Amino acid sequence: MSAPTILEKIYAQRRKDVEAAKATPGTKPEDIQTYLDMGLAPTRIPLVPRLNSNPSTDTADPSLSLMAEIKRASPSKGEIAMNTNPAKQALIYALSGASVISVLTEPSWFKGSLLDMRLVRQAVDKLPNRPAILRKEFIFDEYQIAEARLHGADTVLLIVAMLTPEQLIRLYAYSVSLGMEPLVEVNNAEEMARALELGAKVIGVNNRNLHNFDVDMGTTSRLVDMVREKNVLLCALSGISGPQDGVNAVLVGEALMRAADTAVFIRELLNWPHNG
Repeated sequence: MSAPTILEKIYAQRRKDVEAAKATPGTKPEDIQTYLDMGLAPTRIPLVPRLNSNPSTDTADPSLSLMAEIKRASPSKGEIAMNTNPAKQALIYALSGASVISVLTEPSWFKGSLLDMRLVRQAVDKLPNRPAILRKEFIFDEYQIAEARLHGADTVLLIVAMLTPEQLIRLYAYSVSLGMEPLVEVNNAEEMARALELGAKVIGVNNRNLHNFDVDMGTTSRLVDMVREKNVLLCALSGISGPQDGVNAVLVGEALMRAADTAVFIRELLNWPHNG
């Protein structure tokens, strides 16, 4: 029997974490549902129109939209920016023109939390045309989507590689029922076909294989053709350092977390106007 992959290890740990949360008074599934029924979740915004808007949208040569990520650490890089304040970082992202702020909420490998996401949401809440908030997580249970909604997420990540076809369909439908169009992550043609069959409107191509964390920069360009002429927003999710043909948005994490001047880095990366 082969050793578990990184993705399998994370998934196994998250199953234990979710079971513990579900058994804790105050965060049991019925509690989360009660909070949602009481209207305690912050107002959400739709992902697709927000992703279609960025500081260059009104210029003659519009650039990609940015999904800016809050990521303290990762399995492949270890510690990245352990002392970064997520709310402060999110405000810089928002004021620099990010369309989406992605917040890692996985605690063991990525050193994130739901509290990070909630505080990120609060930090940008009063801004005009605030970015959409993405819960970047290893989601396998409706509970995690309900939690995300309660804590201020506008969208969640669904990773095709870690979900059965039945799970993917069920979780996608549940997310949409809460008004959250998910970001559906794929890594190859077979997974892209599953995402398209699902009717996903926002698909992210991860150039990094989550089983071994190898990066293949050709992955996105190979899959671009599968979404041409389709009503799909395509996002490049990893290993990206500049604009890429056929892609509508780019997710950048580590490079932003390490940047000496985040706002300048974003403008230069995406060729946005100075006052964006």
